[in-house]
Amino acid sequence: MTPLRILAVAVLIIAVLALWMPLTSEILCLIFRRKAGKAVDGLPETPRLLFLVPAHDEELLIADCVRSLMQLDYPVTHRRVLVIADNCTDATAALARESGADVLERVDAQRPGKPRALAWALDQVKLSEWDACIVVDADSIVAPQFAAGVAKLAPLNDIVFQPNNLVQNEFDNWLTRLGGLLGRSRFYVTYPLKQSAALNCPISNGMGFGTNLLIRDGWQSFSITEDTELYAVYTEAGVSIRHAAGADLFSQEARSLPQGAIQRRRWIAGRFEIARNWIPRLLRSPRVSWRQKLDAIVELILPAPVLHLLVTVSIGALALLVVGGRAGRWIAIAGAASLLGIVVTTLTAIALHPQPWKTVASFLMLPMYAVWRIVVLVRTVATVGDRSWRRTARVNPSVGGAMPVAGPRA
Repeated sequence: MTPLRILAVAVLIIAVLALWMPLTSEILCLIFRRKAGKAVDGLPETPRLLFLVPAHDEELLIADCVRSLMQLDYPVTHRRVLVIADNCTDATAALARESGADVLERVDAQRPGKPRALAWALDQVKLSEWDACIVVDADSIVAPQFAAGVAKLAPLNDIVFQPNNLVQNEFDNWLTRLGGLLGRSRFYVTYPLKQSAALNCPISNGMGFGTNLLIRDGWQSFSITEDTELYAVYTEAGVSIRHAAGADLFSQEARSLPQGAIQRRRWIAGRFEIARNWIPRLLRSPRVSWRQKLDAIVELILPAPVLHLLVTVSIGALALLVVGGRAGRWIAIAGAASLLGIVVTTLTAIALHPQPWKTVASFLMLPMYAVWRIVVLVRTVATVGDRSWRRTARVNPSVGGAMPVAGPRA
């Protein structure tokens, strides 16, 4: 075997091992899965929930968001909706008040952005009066049972939690259907598996924080992807991040590839920086188990399913063309086998889907979508130092405030 071929084999084996990390973590979850505890009838005390809605020029959607929070099937004495109108130049604040929310108006052109707005607002409220703060993006709506679903995790004061973050406009077109299926795969299949194995769940829109944590540490992230950084911060600190499986939140998915590119470039750029800063800390932390370390690395650096598929195909092609022979075939097979977890998760989500066949038909657009993801990735790498925030375009909901179909639980 020539030196070049030996080098190719070594590089490809390392790449395959990296691709196997998500599946390895999922297998470990199955092995270390814990039996669910017995359900408790009723709660000794109803958690007090403070909903924070950061909003910058969100007059198009803020009213629907606030109305959904005001209409929660939850005691009004145990919840408060607070909109943070951050450097707004439109009617966001007025519309939020008309819809029933309390409003804080922040004017600070030198320090804009959602994380700083949240940190500022948290200094304006008496956190000891609440058990948890829940951050809801202004382009979202929540299901009537959202708060009740969160309350099932009580006591909340010392944990972080994440509800089901699903797609409000899932059935608009093929792109939103793919986004919706990814959300269902993660929140109906992957997150319950992590929860059953006592692993932390990543956080995103709808994330909640026990007030004891906020009183002790304050708001801890000011990056362009603050949710991913907070996942790393709390995981490294040994704080439990739980899945609120009974709480559904719906937000808008990009309806076109150009619209989605803005959002994904921001996510990818933010993850690069967070992975660089936090993976070494996670690996050194004595508060993090080896299984949690593996899973956190998977969440921070491993590619999304479509990119995982593309990398797998590329590795297989290189193994067969460059390495060749039995070694090349085995490398290609091992790479393809790393997709098993994605396949099982996706099939499970489709089986639970209210419109499975139309969603499956969206897979016909995967080749174009895959090429677009590569272009977005390349452009992001080329501008990785760009920290600027750009708004993702908003659209009016197809049915004003209508609740999407969440689908059955597994």
